Amino acid sequence: MEQTFRAICPKGLESLLQDEMARLGATSTRENPGSVTFTGDMKMAYIACLWSRLANRVLLPLGTADVSDAEQLYNLANSIDWAMHMDVKHRFKVDFRGTSKNLNHEQFNARTVKDAIADQFREEFGKRPDVDLKSPDIWIFAHLLKGKCTLYLDLSGPSLHRRGYRLDQGEAPIKENLAAALLIRAGWLTAEPETPLVDPLCGSGTLLLEGLLMRADIAPGLYREKYGFSDWLGHDEKLWQTCLYDAQQRAEQGRLSLVCHATGFETDKRTLRAAQANIGRLELEGHINIIAGSFSSGRENYHNALIISNPPYGERLGDLDSLIPTYKAIGRWLKQQIGSRAALICSEQELMQQTEIRASKRYKFYNGKIACQLYCFELEEVNFFTREQDPAKNERLAPLINRLKKNIAKADKLAQRDDLDAVRIYEHDLPEYAFSVDRYLNHYVIYETQAPKHISENKVNQHRRELLTVLQHVTQASKSQILLKTRQKQKGTAQYEKQAKSGQRMVIKEQGLEFYVNLTDYLDTGIFLDHRLIRERIRKLVKGKRFLNLFCYTGAVTVYAAAGQASETTSVDMSNTYLNWAKDNLKLNHLAANQHQFVKQDCVKWLANNKRLYDVIFLDPPSFSNSKSMDKHLDIQADHESLIANTMNSLSRDGVLIFSTNRKGFKLSENLSENFQVQDMGQSTISADFRAHRPPHHCWEIRHSS
Repeated sequence: MEQTFRAICPKGLESLLQDEMARLGATSTRENPGSVTFTGDMKMAYIACLWSRLANRVLLPLGTADVSDAEQLYNLANSIDWAMHMDVKHRFKVDFRGTSKNLNHEQFNARTVKDAIADQFREEFGKRPDVDLKSPDIWIFAHLLKGKCTLYLDLSGPSLHRRGYRLDQGEAPIKENLAAALLIRAGWLTAEPETPLVDPLCGSGTLLLEGLLMRADIAPGLYREKYGFSDWLGHDEKLWQTCLYDAQQRAEQGRLSLVCHATGFETDKRTLRAAQANIGRLELEGHINIIAGSFSSGRENYHNALIISNPPYGERLGDLDSLIPTYKAIGRWLKQQIGSRAALICSEQELMQQTEIRASKRYKFYNGKIACQLYCFELEEVNFFTREQDPAKNERLAPLINRLKKNIAKADKLAQRDDLDAVRIYEHDLPEYAFSVDRYLNHYVIYETQAPKHISENKVNQHRRELLTVLQHVTQASKSQILLKTRQKQKGTAQYEKQAKSGQRMVIKEQGLEFYVNLTDYLDTGIFLDHRLIRERIRKLVKGKRFLNLFCYTGAVTVYAAAGQASETTSVDMSNTYLNWAKDNLKLNHLAANQHQFVKQDCVKWLANNKRLYDVIFLDPPSFSNSKSMDKHLDIQADHESLIANTMNSLSRDGVLIFSTNRKGFKLSENLSENFQVQDMGQSTISADFRAHRPPHHCWEIRHSS
């Protein structure tokens, strides 16, 4: 009988799992976040459990319903006839994933399902099955998403990545199903049968063993002792034994026909022993050799091989600086393996740059919760990048070196004249280097604009490396003082969202005032350098006046207004993080807090309800926002006319609204000039360090008509 099943997988493996399920014979496969649904009979479910190299779990749906509270969740669980699946002698376990407003604790939700099962058995049989979280007979999985809960029978039991052959492992191991996914992405499935497989940092041998399991047609689940369906009352043991026998026959034949050889290197004796034990359990001793020692000390070259590895990358083993020599050594060794292909998974681009080899492809993966990329290389000399000891000797880099030196000299004069710790030193000056570079004291922030599709990734990578090399050469900055950020088309508040969690702030000076900036955690740093002259304009306008800062961000303009002796200020934003940041900026400048109000609210809503009038208003909305805190999305090109009109209702008769936007190609509605006095202030608000490229923003002063 055809049924629908759900296979769970780690984030990033969904498309690979969908392809795998189709290869195994499933029909109606559909990719979902973190899972793939498929259709098949019970034999197909057994095959998925036995043969899937990528899935964590295979689930059989038992019931689904909309649930908004514990009572409805209990009723859903109680509606299933559990006596069809288990009896009172069985021990069971409930895994619950997902929360909602009233079901906001996964352990409580799991207990609710457990209670419903126990109560049903107690009512029908006078006793109930026991709960066993460590070694249950029956595994029940519940998933709650957007108010809909589905209860499943977990046919796999312990996660399918636990093949059964790896009883001991090294430090920071890679899970078996992720190893299989990396091999598939690296092209192992389509490689010639005799292609050698090499791991220069093999640990307990997981990548090599998974590769040989694929090549020998050995089912990854063949060595597991138990599955979630083993004690299930609906289990068809005869059918399962048929599937198992077929897998055993294929494995026996696969070992006999296996022609490829795998080689690994490992320096730690304990890990080496674990790898050798794993090899023995899989009976693959004649096809894999683990060499005790470092890959870099060997002189053997591997031709037409697939070289794949999971080197340490600072998340679990060591920090970035200590790992740089390892990646340099990997790069030197790989350059000797001309004609082979290589694939390395890493979370740190800076470390991968140390290999000095251009990646031909990249794939996003998650190693646990760590966001990584698989870098794939064609080991040909044309892809090797050699760093110049002295970039000044490279004639091709001379224009970039000269431009940076000239820009820095001009920026130094500007910084000294206006008391600036932060200035722009490069902005798309040379067409092939489409970057902007800001200097914050002795730190440098590089913004990389997403390249057009017609420019190859290799060319973008080359220009990025060259800019980094030249910037270090000209400024003598260390790598830790240079930060690279990528600007893409942003939606909502994406430009303000967290990129990291360092929480490190530094203080910079600007025109006699001080501000906190954070160079690492967000795409933007906490201050918009291109607004410098707008802030100064507002400081001169506000003495004795009431000031309103809409979409205030970290309150830099509010600080200028307070320093300009505004009688009071009101700053409105939806983010507590940035409002608190704004308050810190006021304290940093020793400005009294009692006359400054901060409001956490959607600016559009706030304007609709505001009854007060202000003499100076600064309006700098995002180009686009679809924040959940807003009733509807904001598109500044489409909505600016109504937004400005509503803001003018809060402006005193003799007041001025300063409206700014950095929306590329923005056009101000001509209707505004019919109702208000509008003066274009764009050029006069752009500082000298921002004049090299297109204007960073548009700016108008808008007043009521007389």
